[in-house]
Amino acid sequence: MENKIIFGYDVMTYNGELPNCLNPKFISTIHTASDFDYSMSGAFFSKRWNCDWPVYNSNFFERLITKKSVYEISQDRKDGKKYDWFYLIEPFGSLEQFFGNHPIHEFALHNMSKKSIDEIKNGNGKLLIHYTIDGGLGVNLENFEKIIKFTKDNGIPDEKVYFIFSDFKLKNNLEKLGLGYKVYDYNLNMISKAQEFYNTIHNPNYRYWGDNANEPQVGRITSNKSNIVSKDEFINSIGTDKKDFLMLNRHWKLHRLLLMSQLYKLGIDKSLVSWDNRFYHQNVVDEMLIHDRNDEFVEKIKTSSQLIDIEDLTKIAGYGFETKEIYLQTYMSLVTESIFFQSKGEYDIFVNFPTGYVSEKIWKPIGHCQPFILAGPAKTLQYIRERFGFKTFSPYIDESYDLECDDFARLRLIQKEIDKFSNKTKEEKDQFLNSVKDICIHNQTIFLEYALKSWKPILENEEMFKIINFLIDDKKTLI
Repeated sequence: MENKIIFGYDVMTYNGELPNCLNPKFISTIHTASDFDYSMSGAFFSKRWNCDWPVYNSNFFERLITKKSVYEISQDRKDGKKYDWFYLIEPFGSLEQFFGNHPIHEFALHNMSKKSIDEIKNGNGKLLIHYTIDGGLGVNLENFEKIIKFTKDNGIPDEKVYFIFSDFKLKNNLEKLGLGYKVYDYNLNMISKAQEFYNTIHNPNYRYWGDNANEPQVGRITSNKSNIVSKDEFINSIGTDKKDFLMLNRHWKLHRLLLMSQLYKLGIDKSLVSWDNRFYHQNVVDEMLIHDRNDEFVEKIKTSSQLIDIEDLTKIAGYGFETKEIYLQTYMSLVTESIFFQSKGEYDIFVNFPTGYVSEKIWKPIGHCQPFILAGPAKTLQYIRERFGFKTFSPYIDESYDLECDDFARLRLIQKEIDKFSNKTKEEKDQFLNSVKDICIHNQTIFLEYALKSWKPILENEEMFKIINFLIDDKKTLI
């Protein structure tokens, strides 16, 4: 591939580029920590500033791009060399840091050089914000209005602003505001989880986390050998004794507590439910009690923990800890996504900028060949069907809840389906699995195929090829 997309950077050093929009006050920290090798500066940065990087270099585009300094790009333009290029900004971890809602960090775009703004405004530059490492939290109107104000104040045309986000609602949200920004949804969690499952199945020595591995939220992670349910194991398990629901919980959130409370009322021993009281959060418990006065349940989760497959939930992340036994021992997963309630107040039911972030959680039952009920953002089931070709479980489960935008109304519809399934006889539950087994097998097959697709060379890799076309305005060859 001779021609590559050009990315421009404000600061190029002898040890690599620094992320665009890095506040200059951090440059001495990066130099001290790593002699300008930015990827090696994270631990020192965190210790020095008591927070994470606001931006970083993901190297996601490494095989696609040529890197140049903005100064070189400017000189090329003056010399009559014209080419399109992108000014890449990559928020790290929490979007709130990127947007400046933090005592240490300011809104990142305010650190863009004037030369870069000028080259984007008057030359062939384009602003690209890439955030697929996480999602959900921080995606709201108040934050994105900062981007809108910045581009308007600096005369950057809408058509020169590009987003690659893990958020299937972002494009529609921005269009509703009358903006012509270009948006591409890329679900890194699905691709990463599919690759993890494929490796686990085909490499008996595979471990997602190597020795001394670290994860930003939890620190050092113990290396763990996972195992995955095969199609045959799933089929052979139908008819065996099973519990109703598998519900895996880590952080305490309102929708999770309300659904756990429901399972408690139905008989907590009828399901496999995990929680760790080290995540106890009084504000969330108080809000839960407003909607469900289940004091007995609160006392239980406050004074005890229930761990299904992991000894310490504070030391795990969403990858590398798969245990097939818990999926074979249950009929169905009750998946509680990272984001559910998004309303801002009592009367603001339909939020004006809803997130469509889908984490790794929904891909777990799909990879383990198990049916599921999903407590997540509205229209997530519709998204995974239309975007990726997965199937869901209507009419065997009433999935009308997926189209309900009122958060509490959606939760009540989900609770209704939980009650309906819990009250079935064992014969009816076994018949349910027999009815949906082809859907489960189809989903696992499609899921593992995505792992193979994502390892192909760039121009044969469907997702990367779509990103290339997105960046070059759907031309069929690289610039």
